[in-house]
Amino acid sequence: MNTLPRGYRLGAAQAGFRKEQRNDLALLVSDVPAAAAGVFTTNLFKAAPVLVCMETLRQREYVRAVLINYGQANACTGEEGLARCRATLEMTGRAAGLDPCEILPLSTGVIGDQMKTELWEKAAPALAASLGTINPENFAKAMMTTDAFPKFAARATELPEGRVRLCGMAKGAGMICPNMATMLAVAVCDAAVEPREWRALFRSAAETSFNRVSVDGDTSTNDTLIGLANGASGVNIGKNSLPLLKAAVHDLLGELAYLLVKDGEGATKVLHIHVRNAADAADAECAARAV
Repeated sequence: MNTLPRGYRLGAAQAGFRKEQRNDLALLVSDVPAAAAGVFTTNLFKAAPVLVCMETLRQREYVRAVLINYGQANACTGEEGLARCRATLEMTGRAAGLDPCEILPLSTGVIGDQMKTELWEKAAPALAASLGTINPENFAKAMMTTDAFPKFAARATELPEGRVRLCGMAKGAGMICPNMATMLAVAVCDAAVEPREWRALFRSAAETSFNRVSVDGDTSTNDTLIGLANGASGVNIGKNSLPLLKAAVHDLLGELAYLLVKDGEGATKVLHIHVRNAADAADAECAARAV
């Protein structure tokens, strides 16, 4: 059964950034421009790909692709790191027939090292050629670091306007608190949603899912959560269906967030903390985190 929403293709390739005999590059491409939303680390030392993503989303409501690499975080690398990040978008764009400005970069791995762009350039053609050949599980495997297992989830939801599909892939097993942290995730949907509404919906769903988890109390430089909605299903979301779509997105993100906690480094239990009779959500969160 194909769990990927309509209009998306996945690819992966081996560049050899840290380990041989495993894919360490992953590319998700929407066949048509997709409304894009992003939630990022609150760490003051944001990695180069985080800064590039944030800049792109300030300038554009729609994008075509998400590009992920394992092995090199491209964090604490200064202006050269930013230049190398943009160079990887150009290499991938040329190989895959994409405008570099429509690609969102995500990175995970060693902090402080400069991106090995020569390895990236060699791998870019194979990455582009692999589009459409892998499934969400293998896409998730390509971005694993200390993860014990690949993290992915899928949903199909019936709305008054029609059926839409959602799918998400994530990585992360440590340094997850208070708001996401050393994790990467991308969620895609084939509904047509106005970009401003999609961003509000997606960020709200992230706030009550990913931003409610904790593993070890640490924060990170690279955490990124991207959401795309490309409309390939032909289902246009009306105002009355927005809460239903939000619930489906929250359900998807909630499962991915749970998988991150379940795979916490050294963890043997997962605790669900419920707070009742708090004055508001902020007080409830404060009490839960104190526990």
